[in-house]
Amino acid sequence: MKVPVVLLTSNDDQAETILAALADLRVVRCRDVREARSVVQHQAVALLLIIDEQPEIDGREVFAALSGLQPGLAGILLVAAHPEGAVSQGALDAGFSGLVELPYTPNVLAGVVQQAVQSYQLQWENTRLRTLIPLYRLGERFFSAVSEQELLDDLVQAVEQQTGGGQITVMLFDAKEERLYIAASRGIDPSLVDSIRVAPGDRISGWVYQQGRPVILNKEDQQSSIFAPLLRQPDIVSAISFPLRIRDQVIGVLNISQKATEARFSSADKEMLAIICSQAANALENLRSRKLLAKTTRMRTLFEQYVAPEIAELLISRHSDLMELGEITEVTVLFADIRDFTRLVQHVELTVLRKFLNEFFQFFTEIVFQWQGTVDKFMGDAVLSVFGAPNAVENPNLAAARAAWAVRTKFADLRQRWATFSAEFARIDLGISITRGTVFIGNIGSSRRFDYTVVGNDVNLAQRLAAESSECLIYITESVRRAIADEFVINSLGDLRLRGIERAVPVFSIRDQRRQDGE
Repeated sequence: MKVPVVLLTSNDDQAETILAALADLRVVRCRDVREARSVVQHQAVALLLIIDEQPEIDGREVFAALSGLQPGLAGILLVAAHPEGAVSQGALDAGFSGLVELPYTPNVLAGVVQQAVQSYQLQWENTRLRTLIPLYRLGERFFSAVSEQELLDDLVQAVEQQTGGGQITVMLFDAKEERLYIAASRGIDPSLVDSIRVAPGDRISGWVYQQGRPVILNKEDQQSSIFAPLLRQPDIVSAISFPLRIRDQVIGVLNISQKATEARFSSADKEMLAIICSQAANALENLRSRKLLAKTTRMRTLFEQYVAPEIAELLISRHSDLMELGEITEVTVLFADIRDFTRLVQHVELTVLRKFLNEFFQFFTEIVFQWQGTVDKFMGDAVLSVFGAPNAVENPNLAAARAAWAVRTKFADLRQRWATFSAEFARIDLGISITRGTVFIGNIGSSRRFDYTVVGNDVNLAQRLAAESSECLIYITESVRRAIADEFVINSLGDLRLRGIERAVPVFSIRDQRRQDGE
């Protein structure tokens, strides 16, 4: 977009002629000083082209006033033919870069204006580079922050240095409260900071957050603005609110206000803040991504101790607060207990025993993971696992039965191999059981130490059944039997009374796998 040339004249005929001569430029025509002031206040201007129309428009006085709003602003004064020396000298003293006599030829005027605009553009580019390079270097400072608060405090400090703002706040959106809150500030009463909450659309900061567009309010146009009803501090000389974005999402608002000076905000300030806020937002996104990655890595490491990697990924994507992880649901419980282990401890060295247990737990875990189960915990010489939660399994009873049958086969090989090292291993046995019921599965404990576990009556029932099982038989309940009867040969053991269980329980055992067609 071309930076405009402002033409100030009340003479419509002169304006029409000049506009035609400068057709290649973007010229904004103003009929009076008030209009010209408004343009210069709100946007960058390449050049002021003023026709001296005494006494309505005193070119030198007007230029002196308007150039104060944009330091370094160039100007050309159009004056009556053959101006007196005092007039020419006054124009130069006022800061005009050129003087054109009336009447003029279009080519002469166009040449003078083009030269002034080119000079402005060169000066503007040099100034822009000198200004922007330090701003871009702020990114290094933002990206070096080790915490979100440090980054936001650096942002406030950088904005104060660049704008001189007396009051600065960085407001971020709290999704739970659905409000903007002050995350960092300068020049604000600390006792007020925690009490300020702004809903999207409310006040000026809420409007900027909702619309994603910056707002400049200078003293001269505050009352005529659509935001006049929202102004809470009428003594503010100038203010700007700028949206903070991460990619296409507005995450907060930067607010700057000034009371102690006569400085005004302009479009140049918006460009500067766009750079600063963009770098701060990018650094904030990077910081949050690093924290999320670290947290996710910790969670994945934790969960993969219990569950298959794909289930760990599911848990991570579903929950953010580990202590809130949990649900009441129906699952299938698989419990395995090494029998006669107490006697084994008395006759086998602990270092050897440790290697044996590690090997048993290793293949047990791999088999459970293979069938999409979850290893709940190791309990000395026993292990508890569940199927059907936290991820759904099409037939958790069948998955548990297949896993149990594989564990049974693998344990027989393990026992035979270790018996070659010590005859004591030939005397151990494995009790296996499968139950089905409603349980709580999730984290139990404190914020300092918690346990991802399963609690319920059918967990206790599985432990009692495994204690009754022998010769590596797999004991199951009625609900499990119905679900797997098509794939396994099952024997009824009648109703058993189990320790700690009030009523006798119908119990069955898996005798063999059924042969499928083609096998």
